[in-house]
Amino acid sequence: MITKIISSVKSLSIFKIFISVLIVGLLYGGVSLYLKYTGFAKFMNKTRVVAVKAESVKIDVARNTYRALSVIESLDSIDVTAKVNGLLDNVHYKESSVVNKGDLLFSIISSDSVGLTKIYAPFTGMAGLSKKNIGDVVTKGEILTSLDEQGFMKLPVNLPERILGYLTKKLLFVAFTDSVPGIEYKGTLEYIDTRIDTDTRTISAYALIDNKKNILKPGLLMKMDIFLEERTDAILIPEKSLLNINKKHYVYIVDNDIAKLKPVQIGIRNNSLIEIKSGLNNFDKVIFMGHEKLKDGSKVKIIE
Repeated sequence: MITKIISSVKSLSIFKIFISVLIVGLLYGGVSLYLKYTGFAKFMNKTRVVAVKAESVKIDVARNTYRALSVIESLDSIDVTAKVNGLLDNVHYKESSVVNKGDLLFSIISSDSVGLTKIYAPFTGMAGLSKKNIGDVVTKGEILTSLDEQGFMKLPVNLPERILGYLTKKLLFVAFTDSVPGIEYKGTLEYIDTRIDTDTRTISAYALIDNKKNILKPGLLMKMDIFLEERTDAILIPEKSLLNINKKHYVYIVDNDIAKLKPVQIGIRNNSLIEIKSGLNNFDKVIFMGHEKLKDGSKVKIIE
């Protein structure tokens, strides 16, 4: 056998022997380099430290909130009009002030009949500016001023039918306006219509707001946060820390400087926070920046 091999080698030309040795060398070098690379990669994966940002979970109230816009209205509002044709005899109230039900507002010298016609406030409210001056000609039906009951204001909203399931109970709300910063009005949404508008697919509702300090005015644009549901002592994390992999949700937590990938079940989205219903503990610290570079088991360093 050995004799045959020696005989075969002797039959080869020097060039063929050189090529064969070169090929064998290249194959050996490639395999050796690959083994070294994979070993180095495994070593680097074990020793490389990734800088991340992380924070402890928050334990707070998780609220499912619907934001609505509304233009506030007076609870009761009318235009005070002239009842007869004639001349305005007198304005008996202080403009832009509160008048009581039954207070005399205007007197008109009637051209339709002899004598004065007097106009009284039908309810207590805020009387606006007079549209006429004493001695001006007025005609029947002409607007003389406005009267608004402003002790409580009406905040109408049109709610989408998709939240209909939440409207079976009295919902808490907070209303505010950019025009009066720093003031919030809280209450319960109690007045909800019995039918859905088939054109807009919305249901009408309104809330009452205490306005005894007379801060709010009819026509003011208001924002209204309606709390559809809430859970106390909920685990909340930054929404940007959430990972979606194959339609499932995960987060990385830090455990002794090691990143661990945790499957989680999410709940209420609360602005930039999201509720975690299962998968995390109250003491966990979640990674919210740098997690795109991580694998399960990566070493990490938390930076500020």
